[in-house]
Amino acid sequence: MIINEYGDGLALYVFALILIPAVILGCIGKGIRFYGMVISVPVLYLLIGEHFQNFIVIVSGELLILWIYYKLHNVYKKNWVYYATLILLIFPIFECKVAGIFAFPSLAFLGISYFGFRMWQLVIEIHDGHLDNLNWFNVIYFVLFFPSLSSGPIDRYRRFSDEITDKLSGRLYFYEYFLPGCKKICIGVIYKFSLAEFINQFWLSKIPTVVTGISSIEYMYSYTLYLFFDFAGYSLMAIGTGYLLGVTLPENFNKPFLARNMKEFWDRWHISLSRWFGDYLFSRIVLNLLRGGAIKKQTTAVRFAYMVTMFTMGMWHGFTVYYLLYGLYQGVMLVLSDIYVKSKTYREHIKLPWYNTVSRIVCFHFIAFGMLIFSGYLFK
Repeated sequence: MIINEYGDGLALYVFALILIPAVILGCIGKGIRFYGMVISVPVLYLLIGEHFQNFIVIVSGELLILWIYYKLHNVYKKNWVYYATLILLIFPIFECKVAGIFAFPSLAFLGISYFGFRMWQLVIEIHDGHLDNLNWFNVIYFVLFFPSLSSGPIDRYRRFSDEITDKLSGRLYFYEYFLPGCKKICIGVIYKFSLAEFINQFWLSKIPTVVTGISSIEYMYSYTLYLFFDFAGYSLMAIGTGYLLGVTLPENFNKPFLARNMKEFWDRWHISLSRWFGDYLFSRIVLNLLRGGAIKKQTTAVRFAYMVTMFTMGMWHGFTVYYLLYGLYQGVMLVLSDIYVKSKTYREHIKLPWYNTVSRIVCFHFIAFGMLIFSGYLFK
């Protein structure tokens, strides 16, 4: 890695220089997508660094697999081809996670997981009949779009493709893209480099490494707040950069600590990831269970799908004990939340101000405990 994406002042300075031509093109009403495409590869090289060769190999291979599947799907609609394609596309991220455990050479590179999300999404959309005619320029630009490389937000191809082909007037770009983009970047800088850094330097980093009850509680709250401001700050800068390139990346956070239950929390935290898993994994598990007759009751199918989806999310973060436990914990919390929000007590009291306040306080503690598991602090 030559520069750390949104990780330091050098990265922000380099991005600012790179984006000046895009802003000029946008303000005079010229298309930005060709410039965005041209600068994508050199920017990705700066971000990925020594693993750029891995990136070229994986991206080239997976685009070839996507093209073959796209051609086959039009004449040979067999499920085994669809599932084989998904397995081939998923294999690099699986190999990356396993390599982390057994310490063997890997083809991993920065952003491999989020690159995978883009590729899997395209295959699923083709299989479902939502993408009949692919514009390969748009596909490649979507795959290489660098502002959200390492941690999202996760965009959708159809929305992305429609937006980059729209012609923007200079006035529209300035007021709807440039100004909001600059605002998001500024807020993101404050979140990540002021608030998150303050929490880390004066609280989180000073907590003893020896795990005790007191240190665990202290770490639980400090890490939760640090992770939010660090991740939300990164997301805002990524979204703002996308805006300057004429792309409105989806919002990733919406006041998550005001959630009244864990289901609501996942509608507010890492929103693009939650919706991706919901659309491309959760809903398919539920439908397959119901259609296949494995589970006849929809409520049971939904709750089973919560467990599988969140456990999969845990594995996606890594094959470590704490990530797997984190996935199980979140699955259990979603099942319990589903039971809770359907209860008579919840329905009768949720509109009461005091009940809302208490619900948010209680929920925050469940959120923070989940973050403590996720941090791995308890397993040092």
